[in-house]
Amino acid sequence: MGRQVVQVLGIETSATHMEWFAGPKGLKFSEIGCRPPGVRAWDLYATGNEFDIYREWAMAVVWGKPSQSLSRWFAAGIIALRPDRDGVIAGYEGIDEVHRRFGGWIIDQHLPSPGTPTQPVEAGFMANAWMRLKHPDYDELRRMLDFVGQTAKVRAR
Repeated sequence: MGRQVVQVLGIETSATHMEWFAGPKGLKFSEIGCRPPGVRAWDLYATGNEFDIYREWAMAVVWGKPSQSLSRWFAAGIIALRPDRDGVIAGYEGIDEVHRRFGGWIIDQHLPSPGTPTQPVEAGFMANAWMRLKHPDYDELRRMLDFVGQTAKVRAR
């Protein structure tokens, strides 16, 4: 379906992302954006496949093909950590436990310093605190992200 959409729209070298839904009536295409996906999803894709996506995109545009194959070794994901209220960040709970359990699987994180004003939900998934993780097993990655969501707390005042 993705290839058909790109062909029909005549997209040749633009980065794209597509949104679709799967349900009882099958796979339904929703939209295409002629830009990389948001929330730095390209970075997750690159980490999961162990390659430099920006270099490979340039290789494909300039030379017509990438220079390396995707490893497909890791699943990667992000979890947004919303503060418990609007205001300013007062501190964090559970972060040490998350690092103790999953330190080697944490790609990166953003934990604004105490005193930083909180941002509204409308500001997006990466507006406040977040963590990105990877793991070779997709189901284990989901369990890890669930644990982070249940354990890591952003306290505000």
